[in-house]
Amino acid sequence: MPDYHYLIPDQQQGLEKNLEYTVVCDTTEDAEDFFVDAKERLMDINNWNRYGRIEGVVFRLRDSHGKEAHRHARKGDSIRVDIPVNGPGESGGFDWVAIEAIEYDDYPDLGLETFGMRLHPSLNPMNAQAGNGAYAPGDNATGTFVILRRGNKLISTYHGRNDHRQAETNMGGRAWPGLTDMQWASLISGIAEPGMVRR
Repeated sequence: MPDYHYLIPDQQQGLEKNLEYTVVCDTTEDAEDFFVDAKERLMDINNWNRYGRIEGVVFRLRDSHGKEAHRHARKGDSIRVDIPVNGPGESGGFDWVAIEAIEYDDYPDLGLETFGMRLHPSLNPMNAQAGNGAYAPGDNATGTFVILRRGNKLISTYHGRNDHRQAETNMGGRAWPGLTDMQWASLISGIAEPGMVRR
């Protein structure tokens, strides 16, 4: 990524992940259109698996009370991630993440605009005391998506920070919340260009 976004926390401990997918458009106007479409797809959580063609993984948007939400994401919402590899157990095979920040910034003098969404580990919002999530609040792991348009380029990125679970267990290359690098890459490419899979 050309410039690190302010929503991306500093890396302190655990593992760090940075993935990027770039689209070069014919014109700045085309890139502006791609940027708007990519923002829409990033906010459309319930269709992430379709955009990224991530087989077997299901993302479901929930509001702050844990109820299913069929709309674009908002700060304070949660995402339930159904990852079969987790298997049965206390979490029921689900990871839970909270959307703790969503920010849009425009720098017209630089021909630059950005859109970011930061996720944080959480428990099941409907039953937080039961420990249904893979992480407890207070864990400093984060996952941050940033879509950046500079001139005629669109850059879709994912940044994992301070991931302790992958560092402490053998997850076969998986990171919080349980996706492989290939799956994250497929998602960010699908957000930038639907149906595209990074090779």
